[in-house]
Amino acid sequence: MKKTCKKLFGTDGIRGAFGQWPLTRPLVESAGMAAGRWLKKRFPRQRPAVVIGKDTRASGTTIERWLRRGLAAEGVDVYSAGVVPTPGLAYLAHTAAVQLGIMISASHNPADDNGIKFFKHNGYKLHDREEERLERLIAAAEHDQRRRKTAAIPPSRRMSTAGYLEHLAASAGGVSLAGRKIVVDCAQGAVCGYAVRLFEKLGAAVVALAAAPDGKNINHGCGSLYPEMMAETVKRQRADMGFSFDGDGDRVIVCDERGVVRDGDYMMAAIARYLLAENRLPSRAVVGTSMSNFGLEKALAELGVSLVRADVGDKYVLQEMFAHKTNFGGEQSGHIIFLDYATTGDGMLTAVQLARMAARSGKPLSRLMRGLKKYPQLLVNVRVRDKRPFAEIPAVNRAVEQAQRQLAGNGRLVLRYSGTEPLARVMVEGGKKTEITALARKIAAVIERELGAGA
Repeated sequence: MKKTCKKLFGTDGIRGAFGQWPLTRPLVESAGMAAGRWLKKRFPRQRPAVVIGKDTRASGTTIERWLRRGLAAEGVDVYSAGVVPTPGLAYLAHTAAVQLGIMISASHNPADDNGIKFFKHNGYKLHDREEERLERLIAAAEHDQRRRKTAAIPPSRRMSTAGYLEHLAASAGGVSLAGRKIVVDCAQGAVCGYAVRLFEKLGAAVVALAAAPDGKNINHGCGSLYPEMMAETVKRQRADMGFSFDGDGDRVIVCDERGVVRDGDYMMAAIARYLLAENRLPSRAVVGTSMSNFGLEKALAELGVSLVRADVGDKYVLQEMFAHKTNFGGEQSGHIIFLDYATTGDGMLTAVQLARMAARSGKPLSRLMRGLKKYPQLLVNVRVRDKRPFAEIPAVNRAVEQAQRQLAGNGRLVLRYSGTEPLARVMVEGGKKTEITALARKIAAVIERELGAGA
């Protein structure tokens, strides 16, 4: 799928280090103004309203204030959801009487980063063309801002998030988790105050980790990027399962009762099998990404289910889900989308569905995760100074062609840039770990030489 070229928006909204472009006061206020202008054109017969949510980063309050000032300059009513997971904000955008949801978060990034994500009134993220349109409006607002007085910030009204928690609990379909012990790693992020209440509401005994955010510790040595603490706690507490969320709660990594950590590929294979058995996978297709392991493709094929590969990024997964009329898709990172329940990936929803599967089947999670044999896969990240198209770099092309000849159809090579960080990602997959390691490192060395930040 061809992507359009944008300056501000990456794979998942606008993101960067707080206080540096693009997360400066002038640009963020301009983004608020631009959003207001965009809404007034889309909804000319009503006064637009926006709900804003944030994760636990210290900078979130300041960014919210800047956004509110820009929105107020355009006569937009603003509601605040406070700290809420990204999928919770998407739920409010869809169910409340607002025309736009704005989430302030940098997901799994460190605390010094932050970002802005936009959700339409139907709960879905903006399409590429809509992001391009908003970028043009932001540029115009920046120009206008230099000629106007600073707008006052009217007080925002609070919006309850209780309906979101009720929605997640209802997705369990009445299944009780009584008698089960569940460990939740809240990543010092947006699911703090939600995950424990959710699983206790469903009857489980809950052990909470990383649930004391201070504005600076989000994702720090915890959460979905660092599931080891969660896995060790599951073993020590003799729990039935554990879930590690990321900072904004849109993804999750799971471990079974033995403390074995499983990523999104394992979750997707197990959930697809479960949905198929319940006749809830009508298209017999699942959408993954270019990073989904070939073993997932084989495991699904044995079930008579096809794997459709999308570009990396949940919105691209969603586009392919619509194109192939399927209700289930996700990423290896643990970003799983259940269109029957949500408009975006939701870590807590995924956790509820996995716990529901175990409770209904009466089987431990380790048994439900069987059936997927992964091919060795290695991902190497290279920090780069710019994101020049790989096709324009002859040395990289030669290294890629040589690697593909060596893999000879018994593996895959994916080269891409991160949508949120200055990184080139080299993924090699094949039958032998030693071979793919050598190939990945060789290609990474070429990229480092040609594009490396220190080159």
